[in-house]
Amino acid sequence: MTNRVSIEIHPIEGRHSVAQKSEFMKRATEAVVKILNCLPEEVVVNIIERKPENVSRAGTPFTERG
Repeated sequence: MTNRVSIEIHPIEGRHSVAQKSEFMKRATEAVVKILNCLPEEVVVNIIERKPENVSRAGTPFTERG
């Protein structure tokens, strides 16, 4: 049986470039491998982007924040 480690983040859509997301996935995988002593193939990184109109902080949607 293989162990699988999953990392999931939920950034606001359009705030990060493809290159930034790719770099995050690479570094997150490297950190998990080093800290948890697992294989890179066992690490799954999932970036689920959310539309700003669907996310709020302190009750204020991100589309209304300055």
